[in-house]
Amino acid sequence: MFLFAEGGGHHTPMIVEFINHYLGEPVYRFQMAYTKPVWDKFFANFGTTPEKVFGAEYSPENAIPWYTIMFVIACLLTVFIVYLLKGKLSEDDPQPGQLTLEAGFLAVKDMIGSIIGNHGARHFPVVATFGVLILVSNLMGQFPMFMSPTASVNVTFALGVSSFVYYNYVGISENGILKHIGHFAGPKLPFVMA
Repeated sequence: MFLFAEGGGHHTPMIVEFINHYLGEPVYRFQMAYTKPVWDKFFANFGTTPEKVFGAEYSPENAIPWYTIMFVIACLLTVFIVYLLKGKLSEDDPQPGQLTLEAGFLAVKDMIGSIIGNHGARHFPVVATFGVLILVSNLMGQFPMFMSPTASVNVTFALGVSSFVYYNYVGISENGILKHIGHFAGPKLPFVMA
């Protein structure tokens, strides 16, 4: 009957409670001294408080949000998984992990080549990092004592903003600001025909 328990819903993983138990107090003191006054001043302009907007009171128990801890764990797991799959690299006798890693590499490389073109290979590290990190983050939610960090809108927003900044940075540095903005206008065919 555990599955049908009343008050189910969002739980806090034990690892989050553990980390906040030991690190929550110093982070809480930092928040009270530096970040809370900034948020208070900002949200006062809108007639509200950070507690109402963020949905929780400041406390050492929630000083480090669950999605931040889970995202750091996802980053560590990603590095560990790539290390495990890499194993001892060998051209003559590749191990199954190496073959899996090479298959993933070729799949992402071919996808980038078909979408971006031949010059897209230099963007492989960013695209592959996003892909593997999102995959590991989503799969984390399938295991007990973990939550998927991408279940939080804060994580997806941060990933979206970072990819948006990267995309525009590359576009402006390669084409210049006016040509980059011109790409958003679509094809120029109607102007040529007129």
